[in-house]
Amino acid sequence: MFSFIFILVSIYTLFTFWFAISSFRENFPRAGILGLIASLIMAVALALYAWAKVAGLLEGSMAQTLQLVFGIVMFLFMLAMFIPLGRNPKALEGAKGMLEGNTEKFNQKDTAFNVAHVGGYGPEVGKQRWALQSRDPFGGIYWTLCMGLRDQADGKVKPKKTEGLSPGEITKEIKRTARYAGADLVGITTVKKDFTYSDNFSYEDSKLEVGPAVTTPVDLKHKYVIVFGKEMSFKRIQNTLTEKNEESLGEIGKTYYELAQIACGVAAFIRQLGYSAKAQHIRNEQIFHVPHAIDAGLGEQGRHNYLITKKYGPRIRLASVTTDLELVEDKPVDIGVQDFCQNCRLCEINCPSQALAAEKAVVRGYRKWPQEQEKCFLFWVTGGNTMGCTMCLKICPWNKPRTFVHKVSFFAATRSVVARRILYWITVIFYGRKIYWEKTPLPERIELPPEIQALVDSYKSDNSR
Repeated sequence: MFSFIFILVSIYTLFTFWFAISSFRENFPRAGILGLIASLIMAVALALYAWAKVAGLLEGSMAQTLQLVFGIVMFLFMLAMFIPLGRNPKALEGAKGMLEGNTEKFNQKDTAFNVAHVGGYGPEVGKQRWALQSRDPFGGIYWTLCMGLRDQADGKVKPKKTEGLSPGEITKEIKRTARYAGADLVGITTVKKDFTYSDNFSYEDSKLEVGPAVTTPVDLKHKYVIVFGKEMSFKRIQNTLTEKNEESLGEIGKTYYELAQIACGVAAFIRQLGYSAKAQHIRNEQIFHVPHAIDAGLGEQGRHNYLITKKYGPRIRLASVTTDLELVEDKPVDIGVQDFCQNCRLCEINCPSQALAAEKAVVRGYRKWPQEQEKCFLFWVTGGNTMGCTMCLKICPWNKPRTFVHKVSFFAATRSVVARRILYWITVIFYGRKIYWEKTPLPERIELPPEIQALVDSYKSDNSR
């Protein structure tokens, strides 16, 4: 029993020491220092245990019994970290598992961005809706480039269809092509009518700052949707609401542009096979990506409304291609996100605009954690921030670099409720429960309509909140 316990505790000690070194490299000094202290305590305990063995203090029946009990507890604890515990069958139903009540579609003109575009929050907010992008030329240019790709989203279909490919074979080829084009994740499912917009918003025809919003009814006839995920830089997302804040905006814009290129390329490839296909990317989309990504097996929706994936956590952006090409669907996954987010409120607590909810609610027929998009958006244009607040991603315990230590942790968390609870408390103790941020003053004062200013004042507060 001595050897078993010694080896087991040695593994814990080495893993904790590795965690500490990784934390320093990742620029988390608090986690690094606490990790070193924890590994030092375990190393001292190991040394004392070895000394007790040499001194003959472990030979008595009481000592043997205590060692046996301790060894069994340690073994069961390690086992509980990795065996499937606390599974969620509803997650395996995908978005359907969230269905509760009557559903209704969403008009794209009602997103906070587009309400601001036509002056719904007042003319000054309408101006800032675009002006803030120019504060970071590197980030802002990518949004313009995405708009330029709208003409490439659809096109002529080759008259003669390619024959002889089974759905399984062409599905593999589509995924291979998407990964070659730069996608980190690829999943396939059927188009869900509940998650298509009722109407598309026209940026060209809707007059900036004064409106009205011009829309076109969505009539999407494609059966399948191919969803792509692209990882964002961990370092740049960590810079949100710091003196390097613009880096997060640049990373978001760059990732969306890369996804738009991937989607346009894959759609063109499918059209060359003789089938209709349309790229669905930022500024040119008829569908909601997250619920389709859930059904395509890429992950689950978190409290912050972003998709949380097994490999990259929430640090991804999405685009899609819809098509009538017959493909093989992927299956939804259960990686423990609903259970984890129910017990973790870090994104809600740290949201600067307090736009995230404590409890789930039924939104257009689906039970989820709602987001108050007006609060979120108005913080961007009045809170001294740029168009790139990613605080909810920054604080998320699933947002960590893809190093060995974190890979092991997330592998366990996707399987066991025990590991998920430990992951949460490790985050709170080693990384902290609150992130303090500083507002960056805007170049000019923004005058808001009284009713909008009242909404802004309702959630503005200092860092002590």
